[in-house]
Amino acid sequence: MRAATQILRALAVTALLLACGAAIARGFIQNPELLDKIKIGVTTDKEVEQILGPPAGRSHFPRLNQTSMDYTMPGDMGKNRVDVGVIIGNDGIVRDIQKIPRYGP
Repeated sequence: MRAATQILRALAVTALLLACGAAIARGFIQNPELLDKIKIGVTTDKEVEQILGPPAGRSHFPRLNQTSMDYTMPGDMGKNRVDVGVIIGNDGIVRDIQKIPRYGP
């Protein structure tokens, strides 16, 4: 009985760690060259998710009829990250890619 309980606890901890790792990686672009695969006016939001993975979040701009799929790219040695917004029109097509440098830790 004790061994079964310990095994269940170990499985629960492992599942929790795996879920946290996926949440941390969400919206993080490991390879900046992946952005080159996204073509403005051609690539769809579904294709963006296939290329970059799920975004960290989505920012909606109803007056502009656009949505930003929000990602982050690493900078130099963990500093100077770059926030990336892939701008999607109401038709689901990429309209722009915006990169905003974040200086500091």
